[in-house]
Amino acid sequence: MATDQLQIEGRDGARPGQRVAVLTGVLTITTLSAFQDFAQADQSEALILDMSGVPYIDSAGLGSIISAYVTRSRLGRKLVLASVNDRVKMVMTVTGVEQLFQIFASVAEAEQALQ
Repeated sequence: MATDQLQIEGRDGARPGQRVAVLTGVLTITTLSAFQDFAQADQSEALILDMSGVPYIDSAGLGSIISAYVTRSRLGRKLVLASVNDRVKMVMTVTGVEQLFQIFASVAEAEQALQ
């Protein structure tokens, strides 16, 4: 995969109302439109972002996740993160937004926690 691409595969979660978005690639200013389109179209009660395939995120990519989180929260829907690597967590920590998100070690943990 080219370093400037992002693939998103959506699937049903383990429980009714859950949706898992498996992200593969970087989430940056050049790739965030695909994520924004997916997030806006998703109508699930709880969206779990599987970040295990995301090696890097920039401030624009992080902003798109924050925007999706805020939009979903206003509509009474959840957005949580799973399998976030240390590099991406560092971007969240440095920008001070890590506490905004529920972050789970795995998709399975997120699916179990969201009832």
